[in-house]
Amino acid sequence: MAVAKRIGSSLGAYIKASAQNALIVALLYSAGFALAGVPWWLFTGLVCGVLNAIPQIGGVLALAFVLLVELFFTDDWLGMAYAGGVWLAVQIIEGFVLSPRAAGRAGVHPIASIFIVLIAALVFGPIGAIVAIPAVAVLLIIWRAARQRS
Repeated sequence: MAVAKRIGSSLGAYIKASAQNALIVALLYSAGFALAGVPWWLFTGLVCGVLNAIPQIGGVLALAFVLLVELFFTDDWLGMAYAGGVWLAVQIIEGFVLSPRAAGRAGVHPIASIFIVLIAALVFGPIGAIVAIPAVAVLLIIWRAARQRS
Protein backbone atom coordinates (compact mmCIF):
# COMPACT_ATOMS: atom_id res chain seq x y z
CA MET A 1 0.00 0.00 0.00
CA ALA A 2 2.88 2.37 0.73
CA VAL A 3 4.23 1.86 -2.80
CA ALA A 4 0.86 2.77 -4.32
CA LYS A 5 0.76 5.89 -2.16
CA ARG A 6 4.24 6.93 -3.31
CA ILE A 7 3.28 6.30 -6.94
CA GLY A 8 0.17 8.46 -6.57
CA SER A 9 2.17 11.17 -4.85
CA SER A 10 4.85 11.11 -7.54
CA LEU A 11 2.39 11.23 -10.44
CA GLY A 12 0.41 13.97 -8.70
CA ALA A 13 3.57 16.04 -8.26
CA TYR A 14 4.40 15.55 -11.95
CA ILE A 15 0.93 16.64 -13.08
CA LYS A 16 1.02 19.67 -10.76
CA ALA A 17 4.47 20.69 -12.01
CA SER A 18 3.33 20.25 -15.63
CA ALA A 19 0.33 22.52 -15.00
CA GLN A 20 2.64 25.11 -13.40
CA ASN A 21 4.91 24.84 -16.44
CA ALA A 22 1.97 25.59 -18.75
CA LEU A 23 1.20 28.73 -16.76
CA ILE A 24 4.85 29.82 -16.75
CA VAL A 25 5.13 29.21 -20.50
CA ALA A 26 1.96 31.24 -21.15
CA LEU A 27 3.38 34.12 -19.09
CA LEU A 28 6.74 33.91 -20.87
CA TYR A 29 5.02 33.93 -24.26
CA SER A 30 2.85 36.90 -23.25
CA ALA A 31 5.80 38.93 -21.97
CA GLY A 32 7.95 38.07 -24.97
CA PHE A 33 5.19 38.83 -27.45
CA ALA A 34 4.56 42.17 -25.73
CA LEU A 35 8.25 43.06 -26.15
CA ALA A 36 8.21 41.85 -29.76
CA GLY A 37 5.16 43.98 -30.57
CA VAL A 38 2.83 41.09 -31.44
CA PRO A 39 -0.76 42.28 -31.81
CA TRP A 40 -3.10 40.99 -29.10
CA TRP A 41 0.02 39.87 -27.23
CA LEU A 42 -1.76 38.77 -24.04
CA PHE A 43 -4.39 36.70 -25.85
CA THR A 44 -1.80 35.30 -28.25
CA GLY A 45 0.54 34.38 -25.38
CA LEU A 46 -2.21 32.65 -23.42
CA VAL A 47 -3.37 30.67 -26.47
CA CYS A 48 0.22 29.68 -27.24
CA GLY A 49 0.69 28.61 -23.61
CA VAL A 50 -2.39 26.38 -23.78
CA LEU A 51 -1.32 24.96 -27.15
CA ASN A 52 2.15 24.29 -25.78
CA ALA A 53 0.63 22.00 -23.15
CA ILE A 54 -0.28 19.53 -25.92
CA PRO A 55 2.55 16.98 -25.94
CA GLN A 56 4.80 16.79 -28.97
CA ILE A 57 2.86 19.02 -31.40
CA GLY A 58 1.79 21.86 -29.11
CA GLY A 59 4.94 23.87 -29.63
CA VAL A 60 4.57 23.73 -33.40
CA LEU A 61 0.90 24.72 -33.14
CA ALA A 62 1.90 27.67 -30.93
CA LEU A 63 4.45 28.81 -33.51
CA ALA A 64 1.90 28.51 -36.31
CA PHE A 65 -0.66 30.49 -34.30
CA VAL A 66 1.65 33.41 -33.48
CA LEU A 67 2.93 33.57 -37.06
CA LEU A 68 -0.64 33.64 -38.37
CA VAL A 69 -1.52 36.44 -35.94
CA GLU A 70 1.49 38.41 -37.15
CA LEU A 71 0.67 37.71 -40.79
CA PHE A 72 -2.99 38.70 -40.57
CA PHE A 73 -2.64 41.76 -38.36
CA THR A 74 0.66 43.30 -39.46
CA ASP A 75 1.99 41.50 -42.55
CA ASP A 76 5.45 42.42 -41.21
CA TRP A 77 8.24 39.93 -41.87
CA LEU A 78 10.48 41.43 -39.21
CA GLY A 79 7.67 41.13 -36.67
CA MET A 80 7.27 37.48 -37.65
CA ALA A 81 10.99 36.98 -37.08
CA TYR A 82 10.77 38.58 -33.63
CA ALA A 83 7.76 36.42 -32.75
CA GLY A 84 9.64 33.34 -33.96
CA GLY A 85 12.61 34.34 -31.82
CA VAL A 86 10.38 34.64 -28.75
CA TRP A 87 8.88 31.24 -29.55
CA LEU A 88 12.36 29.70 -29.84
CA ALA A 89 13.55 31.22 -26.56
CA VAL A 90 10.46 29.97 -24.70
CA GLN A 91 10.83 26.50 -26.23
CA ILE A 92 14.45 26.32 -25.06
CA ILE A 93 13.47 27.37 -21.53
CA GLU A 94 10.58 24.90 -21.48
CA GLY A 95 12.58 22.01 -22.88
CA PHE A 96 15.76 22.40 -20.86
CA VAL A 97 14.54 23.99 -17.61
CA LEU A 98 10.82 23.57 -16.98
CA SER A 99 10.22 20.02 -18.24
CA PRO A 100 13.23 18.56 -16.40
CA ARG A 101 12.02 20.38 -13.27
CA ALA A 102 8.66 18.61 -13.59
CA ALA A 103 10.44 15.29 -14.00
CA GLY A 104 12.49 16.02 -10.90
CA ARG A 105 9.28 16.53 -8.95
CA ALA A 106 8.22 13.05 -10.06
CA GLY A 107 11.44 11.54 -8.73
CA VAL A 108 13.38 11.30 -12.02
CA HIS A 109 16.72 13.08 -12.22
CA PRO A 110 16.18 16.26 -14.27
CA ILE A 111 19.16 15.76 -16.57
CA ALA A 112 18.36 12.08 -17.08
CA SER A 113 14.79 13.07 -17.99
CA ILE A 114 16.00 14.81 -21.15
CA PHE A 115 17.66 11.63 -22.38
CA ILE A 116 14.78 9.43 -21.21
CA VAL A 117 12.30 11.43 -23.28
CA LEU A 118 14.59 11.44 -26.34
CA ILE A 119 15.18 7.69 -26.18
CA ALA A 120 11.49 6.94 -25.57
CA ALA A 121 10.55 9.15 -28.52
CA LEU A 122 13.01 7.36 -30.78
CA VAL A 123 11.96 3.89 -29.70
CA PHE A 124 8.22 4.31 -29.11
CA GLY A 125 7.37 7.50 -31.01
CA PRO A 126 5.27 10.38 -29.69
CA ILE A 127 3.34 8.19 -27.26
CA GLY A 128 6.62 7.02 -25.75
CA ALA A 129 7.75 10.59 -25.23
CA ILE A 130 4.46 11.46 -23.53
CA VAL A 131 4.48 8.55 -21.05
CA ALA A 132 8.24 8.25 -20.57
CA ILE A 133 8.64 10.32 -17.38
CA PRO A 134 5.57 8.97 -15.55
CA ALA A 135 6.49 5.40 -16.50
CA VAL A 136 10.10 5.79 -15.36
CA ALA A 137 8.95 7.45 -12.13
CA VAL A 138 6.67 4.47 -11.36
CA LEU A 139 9.40 1.98 -12.22
CA LEU A 140 11.89 3.80 -9.99
CA ILE A 141 9.47 3.73 -7.05
CA ILE A 142 8.84 0.00 -7.52
CA TRP A 143 12.57 -0.70 -7.92
CA ARG A 144 13.48 1.27 -4.79
CA ALA A 145 10.76 -0.49 -2.77
CA ALA A 146 11.97 -3.91 -3.96
CA ARG A 147 15.56 -2.99 -3.06
CA GLN A 148 14.56 -1.94 0.45
CA ARG A 149 12.75 -5.23 1.08
CA SER A 150 15.72 -7.38 0.10
